[in-house]
Amino acid sequence: MAAPSRRAFLKSGAGLGVLAVTLSVHPALIVTATTEAAAQDGPDNTGHVTPCLKVDETGHITLCVPVPDMGQGMITTAAQMIAEELDVDLDAVSVELMPFLGRFQGAERPVFDRFYQGAGGSGSTMRIWHALRRTAAHARALLVQAAAKRWGVPAGSLTTADGHVIARDARGGPGDADGGEPGGGPGRRLPYGALVAAARASGTSYEVIPDSRAPKARSDWSVIGRDTANVDGRAIVTGRALFGLDVEVPGMLHAVIRRCPHLKGEVTRYDDTRARALPGVRAVVPMKRLPEDVAAYRQVAAGVAVVADSLWQAKKAAAALDIVWDGSRAVEDDTVLMTEKARAALDDAEMTVAAEAGDLEAAFAAAADTHTATYDHPHWAHTCMEPMNCIAHVTGGGDTQERAEIWVGHQFMNTALKAVTMATGILPEHVTAHFYRMGTGFGRRFEEDFIMEAAILSRAVGAPVKVTWSREDEIEQDYCNPLAAYRVRAALDARGDITAWHMRVASDTRAVVAAREFPVGLVDTYRGEWFQLPNHVSRGAWRGPHHNVCAWVIQSFLNELAVKAGRDPLEYLTALYGRKAVLKSRNWPYRDVAFARHIAVLEAAADAAGHGPAPEAGRGRGIAVHQTFVSVCAHVVEVEMTSDTDYRVTRVTSAIDCGLAVNPNGVRAQVESGIMDGLCAARYGKLVFERGVPVTNNFDTYRKLRMDETPPVVDVHILDMGDSEPRGTGEISLPPVIPALTNALYQASGRRIRSLPLADQV
Repeated sequence: MAAPSRRAFLKSGAGLGVLAVTLSVHPALIVTATTEAAAQDGPDNTGHVTPCLKVDETGHITLCVPVPDMGQGMITTAAQMIAEELDVDLDAVSVELMPFLGRFQGAERPVFDRFYQGAGGSGSTMRIWHALRRTAAHARALLVQAAAKRWGVPAGSLTTADGHVIARDARGGPGDADGGEPGGGPGRRLPYGALVAAARASGTSYEVIPDSRAPKARSDWSVIGRDTANVDGRAIVTGRALFGLDVEVPGMLHAVIRRCPHLKGEVTRYDDTRARALPGVRAVVPMKRLPEDVAAYRQVAAGVAVVADSLWQAKKAAAALDIVWDGSRAVEDDTVLMTEKARAALDDAEMTVAAEAGDLEAAFAAAADTHTATYDHPHWAHTCMEPMNCIAHVTGGGDTQERAEIWVGHQFMNTALKAVTMATGILPEHVTAHFYRMGTGFGRRFEEDFIMEAAILSRAVGAPVKVTWSREDEIEQDYCNPLAAYRVRAALDARGDITAWHMRVASDTRAVVAAREFPVGLVDTYRGEWFQLPNHVSRGAWRGPHHNVCAWVIQSFLNELAVKAGRDPLEYLTALYGRKAVLKSRNWPYRDVAFARHIAVLEAAADAAGHGPAPEAGRGRGIAVHQTFVSVCAHVVEVEMTSDTDYRVTRVTSAIDCGLAVNPNGVRAQVESGIMDGLCAARYGKLVFERGVPVTNNFDTYRKLRMDETPPVVDVHILDMGDSEPRGTGEISLPPVIPALTNALYQASGRRIRSLPLADQV
């Protein structure tokens, strides 16, 4: 089933007595009747008005949610918000993904207009929290007003429950329980479906919601904040839920691309004789590297594509291609060499200062003691469970306006549209996009290369083309987490407390965030510097960008300082975080966070884990905390050494402050997911390049945690700090679990881990 287009969603209610309500990020929400006239695209509504919520004559509610779901539970979270405000069971709410709604600006990337239509930065719930609830509250108010008019009673005398408007006092005459006759005696009720026509008639375009139609107060919630299973769980496990990989369209051909395995490499020549002789092959298409500027950050790899009737035919034919590659450009892009260059840059590279305060040299000269440590880590791959895929259909040309249509799972709708423009020159306003759920994203689906490939090939063969990546493609062509080395120095007083902080970072990306990270906000004298290493590796966002590794560096170093001072690591951390009241935000989403939250999660995790004396020999307990975006998480990881060179994680105890937990069950799932990802990256994460070629390209060489390597106990505690808004969950638990693990291993083995992955160290 195709995702609904804006026009289809509007027309689905035209003339059928459907109430449609739209949303906006602005205080004013917009209501529009779903008439045929409103369904016509035009300057008055295109990119400005689209329905978000439909209530039909059966009382069923359909929500068009603006943010995509990639496993973070947005469909369930959004359904909870709607069910709460409309006083219905979750079963009465269906959720679909809204088509793109934004402003087009020529060939430039479209901009979000009424609301944000992307998933990233652990911000999906934050971005829809007010808009969806206000939309549902508005719909509820229209239904109540319709019932009040029908019964001839004040709207304030009515309430809602179980999908009905109910009279709660004695005003008004006798009435039929099903709403067939006028009257609103106590206990009388009308189902929403019976009120849709009247509510729809009462709504006018561009009607501003009065304050009286505000969402419910927290004290009145019965759905928000309650453990809720995935509303689409059954659809997912039975195969009814469509991911991008599941989609097929009439006349679709399949493409498999042999991409250059060398970083920024080229095709020297190829022979397609054997490939063209195989059954089902329709075309062999050379793929140029786009853009041709080798310094460009994001690129489509050079290669040769086979287009065939089936995926298997395309795969077999692609394997039959005889290709000679030119990989001379990146022969020095070798993991060992890149790591050596990063560590060397810490000594003598001229770096960019990202943050600085106080007289650093004077502070170190006056210090009672100092401590220095150097850390490094390699590149990490995303390894999304659903490899990249996209269907594109380019039509027109010549005397006809060229247009494109795409079917894809992507984290940012405007970026997906822009990808077609970059590949073909077709303006975004002439691109129709159908978006689907994703089998994980982790930042990899920020990128556009797989969409561009599909558009290029569709134009080349004049038919809809589905590009499907293999696991090897997904790892070899990844926009991976950056490689980096860090040197941290601290000036200390007689108790071992920090008086000055100096961090130098050498990475193959702009490591600004890492260089100005905590504890800059707690130490008056500091300097953070960064240097970008030149290489040809494509880097991108990876779950908890920058935080995922700088948390390991910072929290490992703080543990070293605690041990050096002979102090309990928990006491050392709480004393440090207690120095000041608020962490001034330097990064997205630019909200200050009280340090009391850091202390609260530290103490909660420690208490739940039974913090006390050091465990017996061969066992270790490590603690760490980190703020990612505006949420804070702490872990206590417990390990035991199973040999001199191996370990087992026996328990992870976690505490998270993510603001309001709309769905605690979903929060726990995200925390557990981040823990497993972090433990996996710490143990095995290493994307190896040899002379510019990635040699770890599937799960036999790029290892993942096995079931018997996961902790048997994961205990998650969600702190309620009295917040009235959510703060984000998806990436929060991953960063602190890595230092908690390495700190535990130090206590268990006496070995300090300063280089990842652990598989190379223990």
